[in-house]
Amino acid sequence: MIRSGTGCQWFTRRRLQLSLACAVVLACIYTLLPPAQHKFPFTSSPSYARSLSPRELLSRPRSTDLVSIPKLIHQTWFPAGSNMSENAQMWVQTMRAQNPEWEYVLWDDKTNRLLVETHFPWFLKDYDRLPKEIHRADVVRNLYMFLFGGMYADVDTEALRPVDALFAGHDTPLRAAHSSILGSWTGQTKLQGSGMHPQRAFLGHMAHRAGLDGPAAVPNGWMASPPGHPFWLLPVIHVIENPEGNGDGSVESLTGPTALSFLLHRYYEDFGGEEGQTTVRRHVSWVFWSNLTILFNKWLIESTEFPILLTTWHLVFATLATQFLAHCTPYLNTRHTHRMTPALYLRQIVPIGLLYSGSLVTSNMTYLYLNVSFIQMLKAAGPIVTLLVSWGWRVATPSMDSFVNILVIACSVGLAVAGEVQFVWTGVVFQVVSLVFDANRLVMIQVLLRPGAGKMDPLVTLYYSAPVCAATNAVIACFTELNTGAGAEGFDWGVVGRTGAGILLANAMVGFMLNVSIFVLIGKTSGLTMTLVSVPKNILLIICSIVIWGSPVSPLQVLGYGMALLGLLYYSLGWKGVVSCWEMVATRLRGREGYVKYEPV
Repeated sequence: MIRSGTGCQWFTRRRLQLSLACAVVLACIYTLLPPAQHKFPFTSSPSYARSLSPRELLSRPRSTDLVSIPKLIHQTWFPAGSNMSENAQMWVQTMRAQNPEWEYVLWDDKTNRLLVETHFPWFLKDYDRLPKEIHRADVVRNLYMFLFGGMYADVDTEALRPVDALFAGHDTPLRAAHSSILGSWTGQTKLQGSGMHPQRAFLGHMAHRAGLDGPAAVPNGWMASPPGHPFWLLPVIHVIENPEGNGDGSVESLTGPTALSFLLHRYYEDFGGEEGQTTVRRHVSWVFWSNLTILFNKWLIESTEFPILLTTWHLVFATLATQFLAHCTPYLNTRHTHRMTPALYLRQIVPIGLLYSGSLVTSNMTYLYLNVSFIQMLKAAGPIVTLLVSWGWRVATPSMDSFVNILVIACSVGLAVAGEVQFVWTGVVFQVVSLVFDANRLVMIQVLLRPGAGKMDPLVTLYYSAPVCAATNAVIACFTELNTGAGAEGFDWGVVGRTGAGILLANAMVGFMLNVSIFVLIGKTSGLTMTLVSVPKNILLIICSIVIWGSPVSPLQVLGYGMALLGLLYYSLGWKGVVSCWEMVATRLRGREGYVKYEPV
């Protein structure tokens, strides 16, 4: 035991001596080595990004280089004049020190508003209406990117290394913030081996897995872009179209990461690769089936002169088709989210179905008297009727702006009516009655459907309403087209044979495919896009009518319908929506279109 203890003490002393010897050797080596040149932002003479005031930046001309990212750092701190915390000051200094060749702009609430007021006055009212300053700070950073480009980072972002390598790794050129603004760019920047240089925007990713799903998968605390990328106007349009966000009152859903993730999804669907092509196909499909349905119905009704029975056949086919889809496919599974009882069906679905039936019958009756082009011009008055009915039901508040817009559309439609060569009062009355039926149907949907129950998609709506409409139309047909009393000729069943069962089946399928095309499009595009697409759709329909039937269109009608379309755009989008679309177009025109290729972020 004594020997063992002595051995342990000897081993401990020996280990201590070896440790001290190693420490002395390391100290000697360290003192003999030359001092290392460490680059640290807080040395005696640091190099920082040049500070630039927001007002100085606002006074510069807009850039025409839509490809290169300017070396311009944007950050924001509010309220104006308040002191920044010590930690925030330290993080800001790291951002400037790690990127000394860049310029640095610190915005505040006052200069943010000045930016909106100067360059986006059409957005100022909605900007001021945002409930909190954090909302305004969130949305205005997108305008930094769209107007100036560069890089934005929250003030709590610490820079660990320069960012130039990040953009170089994605073949994205950088430039001095003032070079292209002063006109040195020739518009001919190209990548090696490619004809065009892509315009890339950058966003961060914070999710634990790939993809855009998750409440903060795409944070808005860091972003970079060349100026003029169209994505950055989407958050602005989102605020205009959804002033309450998703209804939960959260910052995230209105201007924060949740909204950004949603808009990024939408951007990829509209512009990004295969998803973008799919969205284009959906819109083309809707335009095709909508116009084909109208032209097919016009041709059949002129041939058979039994529009009510034809409408009844459409609705019977729709009833059978939706029943098949409901019980044999998953396409109508969303109907289970709506708890439908007999009392609820009678109170909500039946009134809506009766109005829908009246709209379909009177609309098809119009084809007996008027040509397709004139009918489309009369349909431009639809928003007027809907708004007047909404005022009557007190679900909308009258305003001078709406009233003036109504007068413009009404006068424009009046010009189109005055210029019509083949004018028939009976057809005009049927079309106006159809618009009244449809307007009341739309308002009744808004009034009767329970709040919070969720909207029905078009196929589910057709599933519930088609049987009611088919039964209603059948009753109407019994007293009109099938009535053989009092000397009435009644329906000539030989028309079915002469027309052909295949033609009638194809006609019903075309009408049903229109509902399917709306079903696959709904939720995949914005109301703004639908409105813009509907304008060329209606013009194409008028051209087809002129080519197929030789429908006469006078210059006065062209003028009136053109004015009505402009009025409808203003009615549907508002001045802000129209200007935001123009901003996108104008920015692209300012760039060199032959050398700029837009890519999804």
